[in-house]
Amino acid sequence: MDMKIKYIIFSVCFICLFTSFAVFSADKNSSDTKFDIPVIDGHNHINGLFRGRGRMEERYQDAVSETIRKMNQANIKTMIVMPPPFPAGHRGIYDVDKLIPYLKLYPGRFKVFGGGGTLNPMINEAVRIGKTTNEMKAQFKKAALKLVEEGVSGFGEMTAEHFSLGPNHNYQGAPPDHPLFLLLADIAAENNLPIDFHMEAITKEKPLPAHLKSPPNPKTLKPNIKAFETLIGHNPKAVIIWAHAGWDNSGNRSVRLMEELLKKYPNLYMSIKVRAVDSLPVNYPLDKEGDIKEEWLELFRKFPDRFFIGCDHFYTAPGGFRIGPDSMPETIQLFNRLPSDLQKKFGIENPSAIFKLTNP
Repeated sequence: MDMKIKYIIFSVCFICLFTSFAVFSADKNSSDTKFDIPVIDGHNHINGLFRGRGRMEERYQDAVSETIRKMNQANIKTMIVMPPPFPAGHRGIYDVDKLIPYLKLYPGRFKVFGGGGTLNPMINEAVRIGKTTNEMKAQFKKAALKLVEEGVSGFGEMTAEHFSLGPNHNYQGAPPDHPLFLLLADIAAENNLPIDFHMEAITKEKPLPAHLKSPPNPKTLKPNIKAFETLIGHNPKAVIIWAHAGWDNSGNRSVRLMEELLKKYPNLYMSIKVRAVDSLPVNYPLDKEGDIKEEWLELFRKFPDRFFIGCDHFYTAPGGFRIGPDSMPETIQLFNRLPSDLQKKFGIENPSAIFKLTNP
């Protein structure tokens, strides 16, 4: 049997398996289509590419317009959008230059991060060739400062450990303490801009979880938390946002680990994304009744200023190809079950401070 067909069958089986885990929340989720209060959603993507007649067409204006429509439905006041973390040479790669002209049509509704389509591929390439020269550092810094000139509100989405979850979904791996990540932390600190960082937590060497396929994922996962701490601690003035708390594909992003890191590093923040269908259940934040687990609620109460919502939704033009399952319903579900004081913190106050928004 063709390997690609095997991978597709494997992926479908995995989704079916974890759908049974997620199904408990179906009835609960039916009413969770909008946030209880107007929120700032701090991590999303807009895909303006559209599969036309045998070719890819660009429809970014339509995609942004459709995003506004869905924001209004979901009670999202302001959204942070960014390119996903592209590998070098990826088909359809883009960065903020594709988005900014159309985001400006809706003043006050969007802030944009940049680098997923420019800086992240440069780090990928440096890892591939196994060296980082002074010339590469200079080119990287030039590209980062160009994004600053274009008016970005942060750098992202960057990645150090990005699992392939199915066909046409890439694996990327880079040391979190790579010289270019450390350089980016210095640039971010100097320009008072945060970094959005996607990284599966790996606390010790371990085999690849059974629901993932190798290749493209490595058969053995190498620990990355110590190197991640090097990045966070490298420049205390650099705000590091560890994306996707509540969505765990390694089984290692536990409440205990997050609490330890938040205690040690006051410049570390986290965005919340909840999606059971393609995540391991061990660190899922909702219980069988669809309510927030006590250990997660305790974590939120211990660090009320360090979390915000980041649905990680891929918005497209009408009829466009959306990437991955929908993570909005369960993320909204978690938010709507927060106490009102934490709703205000996570939905308005924290992202307003992190992203320097006026009139939140």
